[in-house]
Amino acid sequence: MKIVIVGAGRIGRNLSKTLSEEGNEVYLIENNKAVATRFGDKLDVKIIIGTGSDPNTLLKADIANADLVLAVTTSDETNLVVCTLAASFGTKRRIARVRNTRLRATIAEFGYNIFNVNEIINPELVAAEAIVKTIHTPGASEVGEFASGRILLRAFDISGSSPLCGVKIGEFADDDFPWPFLIISIVRDHEVFIPKGDTVVEEGDHIYVLLPRHSLAEFVSVVNPEIKPPRKVVIYGASITGRQLATSLSQTIKDVILIEEDRDLAQRVSEEISNVTVINGSASESEILNECGVEVADAYIATSKDDDSNLISSVLAKRLGARMTIITTQQPEYMAIVDALNIDAIINPHYLAVEQILQMARGRSISSVTKLMECDAEAIELVPQKNALITRNPLKNIKLPKNSIVGAVSSENEVTLANGDTHIKEGEKVIVFCHESALKKVQALFAPK
Repeated sequence: MKIVIVGAGRIGRNLSKTLSEEGNEVYLIENNKAVATRFGDKLDVKIIIGTGSDPNTLLKADIANADLVLAVTTSDETNLVVCTLAASFGTKRRIARVRNTRLRATIAEFGYNIFNVNEIINPELVAAEAIVKTIHTPGASEVGEFASGRILLRAFDISGSSPLCGVKIGEFADDDFPWPFLIISIVRDHEVFIPKGDTVVEEGDHIYVLLPRHSLAEFVSVVNPEIKPPRKVVIYGASITGRQLATSLSQTIKDVILIEEDRDLAQRVSEEISNVTVINGSASESEILNECGVEVADAYIATSKDDDSNLISSVLAKRLGARMTIITTQQPEYMAIVDALNIDAIINPHYLAVEQILQMARGRSISSVTKLMECDAEAIELVPQKNALITRNPLKNIKLPKNSIVGAVSSENEVTLANGDTHIKEGEKVIVFCHESALKKVQALFAPK
């Protein structure tokens, strides 16, 4: 595919890197010459310096022959203009990043066609949705969904008290674990591997599990028995993510508190969101956290625009007694230190946005993507086409690429976890875990032959 990406921020750079490595012809437009120069040598793409809303700049990127335009600058207005112009030039598909929630809602109300947009991505709202799923899966640090939500991906840290600890994967008996689940990957000592039947689950392992939705409650209650459903949540930062999160969680959790440093913003939010207590102050101060009752909070979630404040306040909240801490951050480097600081989950809005856009960009064979935070791997949902190699034999007779595993299969009537006897059929939704290096070979198995 020929893809034009407008904006070389974190989202644009990540998309450029991934999509170019997958064999696409990628043009990256950036109006900041210093940014374009700094990253131009690191990316195998064609860099164009200019403004994406300038027709002449788009023509330099051969916009008329582009299969896809991704407008992901920090300006909503620029992104919408880019998509409108791209449609006029004949670009087949157009995706825009729009952060303003009211603008996004208005566009949805009147129809995306008013700006000639096929899809809209809001990283902050995507992050809020991920946090809500994490909160409602106590103990999970990463979440994903496949097959229209019928198959779930969850990541857990294994404690010494977990019934899974010390058990060989091949010895998980139906009497002890009567609800289906499949461990598709383990991160141990910073190394990721696909477990086998004789793999023993160890304390400290970070496991990725696939399971049908109906198995979730039972699995969560067993994997970490000491974790209970949340009854009190403290949120720091009335950002787009923080406000959406407070609104969503207040519908199911009785005690939700939102801390905001800006007095005027705190006042506006208190008037806009009912069933939420809003406190004006800094979450980096123990007095404010104590006023919120953070010592009995089931979850403390830092969603302010200041990554450092999110990190510092979460460490403080955990020391004061918060059971779970979650931070949002734009810094991928934070992944290396969250374990040492005893932070339970990290949510990167840009990372999640890239995940969703990749799902839209990769074509019809891939219908969902979840990038795993702690390793260079993905869980992807693929749909085999007619005469695809993956449909010709049971899985035990198909040579899957190294560092890949078929986890589950979803048809119209049922969801099943995969094993060697599973015979995949055309049109079924298949969830595959694979390292990024194996992605092309995995896709080839699902392509028509």
